[in-house]
Amino acid sequence: MKRIYLAALLTVTLAGCDGSPSGSSAPAAVATHDPMEAKIDALSPSLQETTMFRAIQDGGYTCQKIVRMEKHAPIDGKAVWIAECDDKGQYVITLQPGGIFWVSGVPQPKKPR
Repeated sequence: MKRIYLAALLTVTLAGCDGSPSGSSAPAAVATHDPMEAKIDALSPSLQETTMFRAIQDGGYTCQKIVRMEKHAPIDGKAVWIAECDDKGQYVITLQPGGIFWVSGVPQPKKPR
């Protein structure tokens, strides 16, 4: 559980690094609500989990089952979910415009056969 929060903390920390000098007067990004986020929120918890499982699989990661998932605070106005798989792999799933998911993760190494 601590690792998932660490992954979330790292993601939030990196999201704050936009390359602008500190103290710049650049306006903050305005959060916009993606209609796809509302559709995902309307799904039952099991269908939400299936959606995130599919995003992880489509991202090329190995996951047999999501054992823990939670919605995270938006990052740069985009919906974010944190998921942990049965192999202890941890993933940050970000909803991009157009209903596309970006998955970044800390997968566990595959065991040699």
